[in-house]
Amino acid sequence: MNNKKLRLLPVVKFIIVLCTCLFSLLPFFIMFKGSFESYNSIVSLQFHLLPKNASMYNYFDLLANYEFLRWFFNSVFVAIAAIAINIVIDVLAAYTLARMEYPGKKVTNAMVLFAQIIPVQAIVVPLYLMMVKWGWLDTYKGLILPVAVSPFIIFFLKQSFMQIPRALDEAAMIDGCGRFGVLTQIILPNAKSAVGTGAILKFMWVWGDYIWPSLVSKVSSMRTLPVGIAGFQNASGTYPWNLVMPAAVLAALPIILLFIFLQKYFVAGLTEGAVKG
Repeated sequence: MNNKKLRLLPVVKFIIVLCTCLFSLLPFFIMFKGSFESYNSIVSLQFHLLPKNASMYNYFDLLANYEFLRWFFNSVFVAIAAIAINIVIDVLAAYTLARMEYPGKKVTNAMVLFAQIIPVQAIVVPLYLMMVKWGWLDTYKGLILPVAVSPFIIFFLKQSFMQIPRALDEAAMIDGCGRFGVLTQIILPNAKSAVGTGAILKFMWVWGDYIWPSLVSKVSSMRTLPVGIAGFQNASGTYPWNLVMPAAVLAALPIILLFIFLQKYFVAGLTEGAVKG
């Protein structure tokens, strides 16, 4: 009896995982299918496994008559710029916390931890008032710089750097390396998966962010994808789903491709950045 239960256990696990995956993928399937259907077909709520009267017209309409490509460019530019600044600042900060001794280090560590606890909503208004005062509304500076530093990624990288033996640092310094040489030749090559994971996480956060871009981008040409897609809502509060569906598919495509091609580095990076027990 027990042997029979043990044989059934993998089957039960497989069924649970399969059902979970199907449930998670169902909204994406409906979104993808709806992107080829007319507005009336989408709002009819009649489920069809394949698109009814499938057509590429929604995509042509979206790309030809709206500023979608401009919003897409803004999202790509803001995400890449934020990642570049974020990696430089966060790597240097994490290295300082992981390897260097200085007065007030415990306070600095505590501040990094505390910054992760503060809800984004608590600092949105002060940041917005700063953008207004500095004249950074509807500018790339206003979209990029406030999200260019991440306390979580600093902490994440610090934990990864701490797992690299200090003996490697000491050996490199004996051979004539300075602090910067140790960082670039020892730390980063051994923590490249963690750094890559930090970049992927930052890309996902910036790419999908709606709250901050909606506050600082008032003109249509400065909107990012989430703000632009949300702007499809008409005066009656309804959405033209025949435009929202293809826009959502195209907006999700970079994230999906990023995860498909970089998932092994993502998993390895999460393992490297795990907190030691």
